[in-house]
Amino acid sequence: MAGRRDKDYLIDVAKQHKYRNQSEEYQRKYLKWRTDPKNPYGYTFIHDSRIRTYVDGEGFYEETAVSSERTALKNCYRVLGASLLIMAAVAFVRYLVMWLAFGIDFGGRAYHSEISVDNTSLSTGAAYTLLTLNILEYLLPVVFLSASTRMPMKIAVPLRKSKNISSVSSVVMMLAIMAIGRVVNNILAWLLNMINIDIPYYDYIKAASPTAEIICSLGQHVVIAVLIEIILRGYLLQMLRQFGDEFAVVITATAGCLLLYDITQAGYMFCVGIYTGIITIRSGSIKNACIMRIIARYVNYILTFISSLVGDYWGSVIGLVTCGLILASALLVYIKLNKRRRWSFDVNSAETSITRGEKYRMMLTTPWFWFWLIPALAMSVLLIRII
Repeated sequence: MAGRRDKDYLIDVAKQHKYRNQSEEYQRKYLKWRTDPKNPYGYTFIHDSRIRTYVDGEGFYEETAVSSERTALKNCYRVLGASLLIMAAVAFVRYLVMWLAFGIDFGGRAYHSEISVDNTSLSTGAAYTLLTLNILEYLLPVVFLSASTRMPMKIAVPLRKSKNISSVSSVVMMLAIMAIGRVVNNILAWLLNMINIDIPYYDYIKAASPTAEIICSLGQHVVIAVLIEIILRGYLLQMLRQFGDEFAVVITATAGCLLLYDITQAGYMFCVGIYTGIITIRSGSIKNACIMRIIARYVNYILTFISSLVGDYWGSVIGLVTCGLILASALLVYIKLNKRRRWSFDVNSAETSITRGEKYRMMLTTPWFWFWLIPALAMSVLLIRII
């Protein structure tokens, strides 16, 4: 009997933390992964609440999990920064390969000023080389995260069936964000063109061969879209959930906002990251996030392709009309969901020993964050085009 009474006073941080909208299997596997003594990216803390320590001049206080949590969070920031640094390194290699092997500046990207110019299409070899390097940019971090975190696939890539959120509603709302981002991107391009600065036109490989164009579109808008979500809403978001869902969503959105190495799209990508993170938490699966990103990318691609066929003026008209229809549809869907009380942008965050402010300060003081941020900003500057 004494042993049972003793358990009532034991505080187990890991066991007390429940992950929203997840199955018992997920909870069990996450607890096992998190509390593994060999896992530097998880933390636990078991304390007898009856034991208090006296500090001279301060009085009695109870021991907390702060030290264990700080160590684990520093390690998580390290692996996050390292994985993003791998992406930046591949992006720089891609820039050099496209320049030295094919004589193509700016990494072979399509820019606003080139949309209606046929001679900017890449040769088949250049298009396939660019696609391969683009895929490697996201595939290598997946391999790295899998090997370093040793996170079970059931946790890293949750695919739980959920009735909390409709895929159709999620996609419509995502397209609304995409529509706003596209309009803002076009306005920025127009303003920057006045001072002879051109900006990239989304992830778009314009190939001379129709076959290469189709293959590149599948690679860019399906394969890469899924890999991005496996990295951000898979490994990284799930790893950071032990520090609070809201925190995990914000950090992964911050990481994703500069992955295109285009400062003009950082705000748009941050909003996309926040939205896809919320959907992933509320649905308990990355499936909706993958579907949303694939469809949003294809809509952007189709509108861009149409613009290349009909010219900038009519392309802009068609784009604006399409974006207007998407926004109207999204408003109707949102009103309908609100009436049914089935929609909310709120993400409850579990309390942890470290304050929210300290978590973000730790990120800014972690060397690995700067090891990634500086190369990412350098790549963004390198890809700016003076016309």
